[in-house]
Amino acid sequence: MKLQNAATFLGLACSTVLAVSTAAQAANFTSNVSQTSDPEADIWLNSITQNGNTFNKFNLVNKAKILYNDPIKDVKPGQTSNPELGLSVNNTGAASTDRGDKASKPGGREVSGLNNPTDDDIAAYLGNNNLNNIIDVEDGKTMKMNLFFQETIVADNTGLDNLFFWERGSGQWNASDLLIQAIDASGNLIGKSLFLGRNDKQYAGFSLDTLEIDKAQEVGSWGVKLSQLGVTSAAGIRVFSDWTMNGPDFKVMARSSSKSVPEPATLTGLGLVAASLAAFRRRQVNKIS
Repeated sequence: MKLQNAATFLGLACSTVLAVSTAAQAANFTSNVSQTSDPEADIWLNSITQNGNTFNKFNLVNKAKILYNDPIKDVKPGQTSNPELGLSVNNTGAASTDRGDKASKPGGREVSGLNNPTDDDIAAYLGNNNLNNIIDVEDGKTMKMNLFFQETIVADNTGLDNLFFWERGSGQWNASDLLIQAIDASGNLIGKSLFLGRNDKQYAGFSLDTLEIDKAQEVGSWGVKLSQLGVTSAAGIRVFSDWTMNGPDFKVMARSSSKSVPEPATLTGLGLVAASLAAFRRRQVNKIS
């Protein structure tokens, strides 16, 4: 971790987040997966149960745009993205694709641990319901990317969350954070940012052991409603992490929206909230932008 001007940077980072974002509430959903006994193998998400409702229609990431990602550098002969090989590991970059040691390769794509990931790499590893295909962000690094979904995410009156995140911890499942904000079809930020804090996660009921690590680590989860992002629809989300967030290793999916739509009063309320916040946020510097 680079600590030059750490105190100044931390102060600016924290003040920015507090000024423009809210914090997620603890998730409350059950991940119904194909198996939990082998953390190195495929762990397919079959369905999610929340508030007594079980659903299995997911809206997956189908496009990614890397806006910033600390690059991988100084790769030396013999280095690896798999510590189990007993070789020197290169962890110089920020976000890369990662998978369980025995897990399938989405689209035949190998992990990008020794190469800077492409937009297509990110989309492939997030664009399926295998929870052992993830994005791995190194501690002390910074990444920012736009993630677009197959369908527009639309708020409804089911009471269910719209976005579901899983995050593999480092030694314990509540070790990292993530900052998110909704985007439109052009990748422009809309609504307000939301801080997904390490202490707001719930244990997801399984562990992951991927190529980048040498032992299984528990997974935590967050659930997010579009109302928490200050919008009623979104084409996708922007995800951001810097050195203060301890390298989140994550997967995200959206729920295919119900035909039910928000009540008019809800839409009006959201509009008033968004308007009241807009003037204030314009005077702030949002690090996710």
